[in-house]
This record gives sequence, C-alpha cells and structure tokens, in this order.
Amino acid sequence: MKTNRKEFITYLAIAFGISWGLQFIAVGFQGTLVYQILAMVMMYAPFVAVWIAKRGLRHEKSGVEWGLKLKKNWKWIVAAWFLPAVLTIMGGILYYLVFPDKFDAGCGYARELYAGTGMLDADGNIQGMPIQTLIIIQAVSGVFYAPLMNMFFALGEEVGWRGYMTPVLIEWMGKKKALIVSGVIWALWHAPLIVLTGYEYGTGYVGEPFLGVAMMCVFATSAGILLSFLYEKTNSIWVPSIAHGAINAICAIPIMFMNEIPEHYLLGPTSAGLLSGLPIWILAGVVFVKMICVTNKKY
Repeated sequence: MKTNRKEFITYLAIAFGISWGLQFIAVGFQGTLVYQILAMVMMYAPFVAVWIAKRGLRHEKSGVEWGLKLKKNWKWIVAAWFLPAVLTIMGGILYYLVFPDKFDAGCGYARELYAGTGMLDADGNIQGMPIQTLIIIQAVSGVFYAPLMNMFFALGEEVGWRGYMTPVLIEWMGKKKALIVSGVIWALWHAPLIVLTGYEYGTGYVGEPFLGVAMMCVFATSAGILLSFLYEKTNSIWVPSIAHGAINAICAIPIMFMNEIPEHYLLGPTSAGLLSGLPIWILAGVVFVKMICVTNKKY
C-alpha cells in the first residue's frame, strides 16, 4: 500500500503531539494514579494517529492486519506470551550475578516502595502477607494473565508502530534501515518522560538524561525487531501486542529484589538496562540477521 509523505508526517505529528502533550502534563502528577492513567492513555496516541491519517482502521484503509488466525499462529502466540518473561528473568539473573551485593531476598526495594504507601506493617508484611509472597504473586500474574490484560493497552502502540509505521518505512528505505529507524522513533516518543521524570532509568547517572534516551533507543530498537518479527510471521497485530503487553507486565519484577531503591538503574536489573537487557539484545540481533539475510521479504 503506497503511502505519501504528507500522510506519514500527519501520523507522526498526531502520535507525538498527543503523547508528548500528555507526558508534559503527567510530570506534575508523578507518583499518583493520575500519572498512571495518563501513561496508559498516551499508549493509544499512535492508534488515533493511524485512524486520522488513514481515515480509518480497517485493513483496506490502514494496511493493518487484524485477524488473529489462532489455529495458524498458536505457537507464535505462546512465544509472544512467555518469551518476554524468560528474557527478563535471564537479564535479572545476569545483573545479580555481576552485582551480587545488589540482591536482597528480603526485597528491600519493594519494602521501601510500599513503606511510602503506609501499607507495610511493623513486621514488614502487607495485610499479614510476607512481601516476598506478594512479589511472587505479582510475578506469576505477570507471566500468566497480565499479558492478556496489557495487550489491549499495547495494541494502541502496536497498531501505529508495527501495523502502520514500520511497513511504510520498509517500503521507503528497505527492511534493515526501517527496523532501526522505527526503533529510534519509538524511543524518542518516550523522551519527555525520560528527560523530565527519569522514566525507565532514574536520575543521577553520568550523561543524564541523554544517555538514558540513547539507552531507550537501543532497547526500543531491539524490542521493536522482535515485535516486527512476530507481526511478519503471523500477519496479526494482536500477536506483537501480546508480546508488548508481556514485556510491560514482567519488566519491573527483577528490580523488586534490589537491596534498596537506587538513584538510577541504567545497568539493570529491568529489561531496559544496559546489562540486564543483553538477552533481548542478543536475540534481537539474531532475529535481525534472519529477517535481513534469510527471509528478506516485505510485510
């Protein structure tokens, strides 16, 4: 489907305009429910941008592949659902192997986090439940059912990034450049929160905040390659949406086992960290070579 540049610029202007506007508003509500709601709403900015730029969301207008094709794609759906958890856990283990002094089986990070809410009792429990049990419950939910819940929010981004933008860029510049450029665009879409609130990486690190934005470019490009691969394999926007939702569901679990809340976590242990992100980066590199050199086809 041929796309003119005016249409694409309209898409980017709307996707960034809505999101950046909401991010600047969210800065004033850090640590509140309003911040979380605005963060979820902004995920639908790319969705709205496609709707307006293409004057519709059906396949014949937007080019987005909507069919789930469950019988054909069930293996890829399973991979999309569970692989992010495997990669995140591997990254967290790698981080704590390199920095064992940062690990705390007592979940010091989580204790500090919940202490600020008044939910933690004198024995370090939450409503009589050991905090470790709560973290395990969160991890289990993050693996088994949260990806499905998060999928509906992630869909707002995936319709824009993988369903519309990446195929257009492939049409214009080829798959190799498009996968990288689309990842950088996706990362810059988060930039206000990284610069103004320390989103994903905290504050106080060398090169702040530009190094954080650069790190997000690497992470978004790597994750974007994997999500684009899933979309290419399945021709269903729901599958990368499941994987995106799974990434969001599990990414924060490893940090709960840090000994304290750090000023920054540029190296890890979340999946966006320099060290803990290695499993995703390596897999993305393998997939990138496969997409470019072995199955060099367009969407």
